[in-house]
Amino acid sequence: MASSASKPRRPVVAVTGLEGRDNPYPGAAVARALREARGEQIEIVGLAYEPTLTSAFRRDLFDRVYVTPLPGDSAAVLLRRLFEIHARDPIDVLVPSLDSELPLYAGHRDEFAAQGIRMLVPSARAVKQRYKQRLPGWSSVHGIASPRTEVITDPRTFWRQSEWGFPCWIKGSLADAVRVENQAEAELAYWRIAARWGYPVLAQVPVVGEEYDVCAVARSGGECVGMVTIQKTVLSSAGKAIGARVVDAPQAELVARNAMRALAWEGPLELELMRETSSGRFHLIEINARFPAWVGAAPGLGVNLPDLALRLALGEPLPPERAARVGASFLRTTHTTLSSASALAGLLADGRLELSK
Repeated sequence: MASSASKPRRPVVAVTGLEGRDNPYPGAAVARALREARGEQIEIVGLAYEPTLTSAFRRDLFDRVYVTPLPGDSAAVLLRRLFEIHARDPIDVLVPSLDSELPLYAGHRDEFAAQGIRMLVPSARAVKQRYKQRLPGWSSVHGIASPRTEVITDPRTFWRQSEWGFPCWIKGSLADAVRVENQAEAELAYWRIAARWGYPVLAQVPVVGEEYDVCAVARSGGECVGMVTIQKTVLSSAGKAIGARVVDAPQAELVARNAMRALAWEGPLELELMRETSSGRFHLIEINARFPAWVGAAPGLGVNLPDLALRLALGEPLPPERAARVGASFLRTTHTTLSSASALAGLLADGRLELSK
């Protein structure tokens, strides 16, 4: 009697960015979108740089979780740990979910490819071009409006320049933004952001208007394969989108497509835009080199962007319909996970946690 065909191996996808507390990272949202698309036909491995990251205990999303070095650790340390994990638990596709990780992953694409790990990430040059301090100059070259942004050399004297005043935004080069109204607030924000995110710390002229986000996935060369454009309707105290609706905004989408082509982008990205009230013009505020934390809503909005990225990485065909549902909206909520002290102890002791049912 002929033996039954062996069951095909499920693709293993590793996802970073598992923080789920006050300001959630995108990792859990990416995993949720992939799980919604693939169900049990995929294995999702979480990579947590700290054992207490709350999404590391999401049995509904992850099959296993490994502890990895901090994003700020040396490339050699991180690569050694990731390749150790890969030797034990072969990874087909790795999805970085933090801006702070992208320079490392983009700069070591060849090493990952040599190990058989596929990634959909931009070139190191493209990552650098969209750094916040470089973005206004780059945008000007490519005909894209972007507010004036400068590196703060000395927070005590910076605002003595005649062309600068208040209010303005104080921003970290990797993350964080605080709107300040006077010199005292500016200095306090500067030192707080520097202590948390390092240097440089930036000042940005505010644009008065409505906030939009474009989340997209591009194939090599900057061709957009899927996009969701939202207008933020409910903001957290940190300015993050708690609620939003999908809009038809051709001008915003044109800015996004032009930016992706000019950067020859590959992979996911999020463009933060302001539609200026006085002119109706869209200003490019930031380009984040990863999915936003609200991307878990993307399947319900009509375009499962994380699954599009996975399809590109695996060389699978793309679905023919890839248009978001204009008018669809979302509200972000919290998720409480039941876990145990033994699970945390196991992750702390072994650097690995098995979550499969």
